[in-house]
Amino acid sequence: MHKPSLFRAPAVPATLILVALTLAACGSTPPPNGASAPAQNPVSPAASTSGTFSQRILSLTNAARAQARTCGSTRFPAAAPLSANAQLQQAAQGHAADMAAHSYFSHTSLDGRTMAQRVTATGYAWRSVGENIAAGQTTPETVVSGWLKSEGHCHNIMNASFTELGVGYAAGGSYGHYWVQDFGRR
Repeated sequence: MHKPSLFRAPAVPATLILVALTLAACGSTPPPNGASAPAQNPVSPAASTSGTFSQRILSLTNAARAQARTCGSTRFPAAAPLSANAQLQQAAQGHAADMAAHSYFSHTSLDGRTMAQRVTATGYAWRSVGENIAAGQTTPETVVSGWLKSEGHCHNIMNASFTELGVGYAAGGSYGHYWVQDFGRR
């Protein structure tokens, strides 16, 4: 497995935090899950808001992918739209809810699980996965706009090798709003 690439946005106010992570498996075999993962956190009380936000973020992400763009110094051609995936959605929603419930912000869960382990625990047999997280933004439009302005997040959004997306949103915690995009390719 390749080492994960961690992209950090330039210093931003505490209410606008963004971090991206991408992993790719060597070959077509998904990574082992390791220890069995604990059950995902229950969906936040704002489940209907989360579902509406998920659809909006998928739509905004696909609109961004439909246009060629430059992410940092890398030029990306337009990419095919992503399809919603329930397993990636489960991983993303579980992580967003966990960060909100425990007031932290990281690709690594407090129990030590990585993004790859959370995705694998859902049964998603991936060849490559990526994750964008954000905290503090109040709307899907502001979070996607922020991700597109950040080189690493933009790379994940425009990565033509990704074919599926799961989105998580949860309110609460120290930042008020937590967002997760889990990208995948089988």
